[in-house]
Amino acid sequence: MSFKSFSQIDTPVVVLNETQARQIIKDLIKYDNLKLITKKLEDRISLLQNKEIDFLKRLENKDKIIMSQEEYISTQQDIIDAKKKLSFGGYIGVQTDQITLTNPILFGEVTVGLSKIDVGARIFVQPNNPGGYGIVVRYKIF
Repeated sequence: MSFKSFSQIDTPVVVLNETQARQIIKDLIKYDNLKLITKKLEDRISLLQNKEIDFLKRLENKDKIIMSQEEYISTQQDIIDAKKKLSFGGYIGVQTDQITLTNPILFGEVTVGLSKIDVGARIFVQPNNPGGYGIVVRYKIF
């Protein structure tokens, strides 16, 4: 029975002194540590890049919300501006007959106005006649 085996005969042998061997071991340990540090730094860079992407997406969403809110406020302001505003007025005066001071009528008037139309009430007092009240409807011509 025979067994054949293979071996490398041409393997060169490097002979190192103790100082060189120690230096090579230190360099290999430094290399392994630098590989670990590089891996951790690459992981941190990747994490920071993902956070930056997430931040930019949130910032974009926030800007969209602000823009839509500004459009909504603008629309609401247009609606408010388009509404006719009520005007309130109170008047007191004297009314005469044919530009004379015979039979003057003292009156007080309260009105609510919508752009060109005023609606209100009038109370009047005359020196020689009994007082009274009435409804006032006015249309503004100019």
